[in-house]
Amino acid sequence: MFNFFSELKGRLSKVDSNLFCEYNIVNMSGRLLYAEGHCGITVITQTSVAFKLKKGRAVVEGKDLVLSELTENTLLLQGKIDKVEIF
Repeated sequence: MFNFFSELKGRLSKVDSNLFCEYNIVNMSGRLLYAEGHCGITVITQTSVAFKLKKGRAVVEGKDLVLSELTENTLLLQGKIDKVEIF
């Protein structure tokens, strides 16, 4: 999978490297969500996906959510994304 944040880090040499150390989430037009730094999925339904982070958890709510790609620390969700919360 293309690693968006590795590319970004390479281009932004003056950015504090700690900025990217815990998790990174990109919501693209409310239809695609890319997350890096997850530590496991805890809930997966058509309307909700929750996953652990190093220091908390993330919850994505929407409709017709589908986990289209999953690796050890990245995931890609597709569907209508209404809300993303970090706890």
